[in-house]
Amino acid sequence: MNARARRQLRRVALFSALILTGCSGGGEPERENLANPTGVATNRAPLSAIFRGTKFAGVAADESRAAEVGRDVLIGGGNATDAAVAMYFAMAVTLPSAASLGASGVCIAHNAKTHAGEAFVFAPVAAPGGVRGTQITVPSGVRAVTLMHARHGSAPWQAVVAPGERLARLGVPVSRALSRDLQAGAAVLGADSEARRIFGRGTGTAVTEGDNFIQTDLAATLGIIRQRGGGDFFGGSLGRVIADQVAQIGGNMPLESLRNAVPQAGPPAGESYGGFKVYVAPAPMAGAQVLAGWRGEAGPSGTVPTDSGGIAGFAAIDTAGGAAACSLSMGQLFGARVMVPNTGILLGTPTADSTAVSPLVIGNPGNGEALFAGAGGGSPSAAYATGYIARGTVRDKQYVGAALQAHAGRGGWVNAIACPDGVRGGGSSCNSGNDPAGGGLALNATLR
Repeated sequence: MNARARRQLRRVALFSALILTGCSGGGEPERENLANPTGVATNRAPLSAIFRGTKFAGVAADESRAAEVGRDVLIGGGNATDAAVAMYFAMAVTLPSAASLGASGVCIAHNAKTHAGEAFVFAPVAAPGGVRGTQITVPSGVRAVTLMHARHGSAPWQAVVAPGERLARLGVPVSRALSRDLQAGAAVLGADSEARRIFGRGTGTAVTEGDNFIQTDLAATLGIIRQRGGGDFFGGSLGRVIADQVAQIGGNMPLESLRNAVPQAGPPAGESYGGFKVYVAPAPMAGAQVLAGWRGEAGPSGTVPTDSGGIAGFAAIDTAGGAAACSLSMGQLFGARVMVPNTGILLGTPTADSTAVSPLVIGNPGNGEALFAGAGGGSPSAAYATGYIARGTVRDKQYVGAALQAHAGRGGWVNAIACPDGVRGGGSSCNSGNDPAGGGLALNATLR
């Protein structure tokens, strides 16, 4: 069964590799990947802000390479939802300790055309049987972002999945964020042979910061998702492979459990702020904690995380004023510490921290412009911290960087983008940032 599954995914991997590298002209793909991770056309590649004009778009994420992917999707003409979905798949490659395809979480999209927000909740659902005594979560994030993209995205599906596939296939330098997590949690992966093979490169020594990290199994999985759509993950041949491979390692996650793990899509929770809507995650996720921070209520004690804790977030705002933000959780660092053989998917585990996440988006239901988008990582109290930073930037008119500097990562790392005067007039008031104590990156993209 393992050999058959591996052959199936390898065939897709080879086909996908030909598609992704067919226009490279026989150059050095690894070098090209470092310079241009999304593979955008040369005339759409990032340029200095001096040459890009006056329209603002921006991203912020807990992992730097994923942020670059989101920024390049915006530069290529995608909207905020496209950027968020692309960052979701990229972060599955670059920060699987907190954002694997096996993570639970929630995304919120504010649509600049409909002037409304929508939440996509993929809460943790325990599989019928665990692995080696550890509960595993049924992955439903791919299904959630597939639906979010169908309702709010504008770029082709292939264009938002391909960057992550490219990073997995050709390799990506291990970032400070992933290196920090591996230093903190590599030992807990020792019981899983697949995790040892992937993160230890077959040598028993974990990859370290700056190493070129190649994940061919995950590239094959992403290649199937890119070609056949997200539905194949929970209802097609890929879903059957996942179910069979989990059974091979002693777990129980039949195809029916993948089909039945349906994300919740609907109105976000939140409240009004002047003429704006403050959108947070509905129950069972931690939207109430975000609102507590937003309102200035007493929150959890603020300690600075030393690793992601299995929690990560990212956000985007586009030139039309649309916004999207996602918060993900593996339940704990590296989740269940179980990787599905031949797929590159690290499974999450259902814990209290699996639901302790929520992004925050503030949108104007009158003109459709977003005022703020943010999400945190590193700690279950990052939800509260996100609301606290939004309060500082929106209510108290602080620059994002100043608010984050004062926050100093206490209670979790926040990724935030604020546009106090809106974005459609040029976005001169827009600014973004990440907690300096974290390992993330915020990028502004002023466009023509």
